[in-house]
Amino acid sequence: MSFNKLAAGVVVAIGMSQAATVSAAETQWAGFVENATYYREGRGISKFRNTAQAEFLKPLESSGAWTDVTLNGVLRATYDGVYDLNDDEFGKDATEPYLGSNWHPQGSATGGPFLSAGVPFPCDNDPTLCNNLDGYMDHDEDDARFPDFNDELDFLREFYIDATRNLDNGDQLSFRIGKQQVVWGRTDLFRVLDVINPVDYSRHSIYDELEDIRIPQWIAQAEWRMGPTGTFDDSNLAVVWNFDKFRPSNLGTCGQAYRILDAGCFFSSSMNLNLLPGAAFPGGANPYGSAVPIIHDVEDPDWALDNTQLGVKWEGVYGDLTFSLNALHYRQQLPSLHFRPLAPGLPIPATDGVFDIKFPRVNLVGGSIDYYSQAMDAVWRLETTYTHGEELPRDTDGHKETDMLRYVIGFDKNQLIPALNETRAFLISAQLFGQHILDYETDMPDFEDNWIGTLLVKGWWMSDRLSPQLIVAHDFRAGATAIAPSVEWLPTDNWKLTLGANFKTGGDETFDWSVNNGAGATPNDYEPLARFSNGPIGVANQEDEIQLTVRYSF
Repeated sequence: MSFNKLAAGVVVAIGMSQAATVSAAETQWAGFVENATYYREGRGISKFRNTAQAEFLKPLESSGAWTDVTLNGVLRATYDGVYDLNDDEFGKDATEPYLGSNWHPQGSATGGPFLSAGVPFPCDNDPTLCNNLDGYMDHDEDDARFPDFNDELDFLREFYIDATRNLDNGDQLSFRIGKQQVVWGRTDLFRVLDVINPVDYSRHSIYDELEDIRIPQWIAQAEWRMGPTGTFDDSNLAVVWNFDKFRPSNLGTCGQAYRILDAGCFFSSSMNLNLLPGAAFPGGANPYGSAVPIIHDVEDPDWALDNTQLGVKWEGVYGDLTFSLNALHYRQQLPSLHFRPLAPGLPIPATDGVFDIKFPRVNLVGGSIDYYSQAMDAVWRLETTYTHGEELPRDTDGHKETDMLRYVIGFDKNQLIPALNETRAFLISAQLFGQHILDYETDMPDFEDNWIGTLLVKGWWMSDRLSPQLIVAHDFRAGATAIAPSVEWLPTDNWKLTLGANFKTGGDETFDWSVNNGAGATPNDYEPLARFSNGPIGVANQEDEIQLTVRYSF
């Protein structure tokens, strides 16, 4: 029996123990069907995603002191037809070069090109690479075509039981157990505190709503709602236990239309070190008889009690301040690349794979503050985290564990602009994300300090049935910008049409190769790892699109 089937059985058993009989209350249903069609410049259709989603809430009649017992669910079925309509560009027969092909010279004085194009869907095309990526980037084309149907039961976006117990002192205990998303923080596009659930970036990179791309997990939550106290206007304490088998974030398999940082093609590529002359190696002999796979192996942690993840959050309200203090023990959701030298102290790759992928344990502490300024009629937001145990790769010396500091400063305001709309205010939301690597090394393919700014401006007309918006995101160190204008139109209460676009500029760095030592290199400029310093916006600089989404809600 798989772990997910066992977990589902546990949820049902707990639910039945808490609910003596099903109440006469009707199940509440809602949902939608949707088609999203995107067209990418120079590539044709890049998304033809068809989605059906149903949401339900079933009240259950409880026994004893438990109240408000409900069974809640969100079911989603997705079919992306791009792999049938545009199979020359996307899918197992894709022929596009790897995205990094424009970032560096194709050869050098010592030979080249050194990096092969990634193999699209290696589990359809290359058993060796598929075995190397087992347990991580080993999706086949049908996994991308029907992403919600897999062994992890991802079609269950939510499936949990809620229950509340009123205590004699007026406090409340509430429990939620099942497959769910747990949201810490309030950021958009990029995450700071919101790291309990991994994310599926293959759906549409960073640009879809987080509620649509978080990967649901089997989680138990307990919350003690203390209400007003002598000091605080409201206060509660929550404990979160993610007892699911560890899953990393999905970065997108080579051959998919969306691969954040082009990691999917990078992981299914090879280094053509066999092209280097023997003089480049100690002893004057080239040890490589053929191309070397970039990835040798993936460490996929088995389920065990000590591999589960635990978090605690205390939040409260004090006047115009809403705050939280957070702590979480979890695993790094992005891959850590461990360089594999040919021999100890010899900084050239092993002949059967350049890197192993691992997911180290991480401890996080952080918090958030929301402050409503009455004078400005606006909300200021601050989120910050400090993590211990994360690992970053290095160009010339494997990898390094480093503490990380991340933060976001946000500003939200409803602003009336009479020249554009005399009766309805615009929503203006700005965010500045910052990251600082505390144990920085000059050969890390990242910046010691970096910032990404985002701006959202959204307005409403025609009794809120017409709503244009503009989103801009800028990566300061990569010099890359994404601009996403869109307009929503609700012709009826059931129909919604969204016409949008997504344009990128910048991210045009040129990187040199570093296949031996790279001594004397300036920071952040060597392939094959330099792509990571280009960031998710810069790497996607060839992915300009126009987008049309049609949704019918019921």
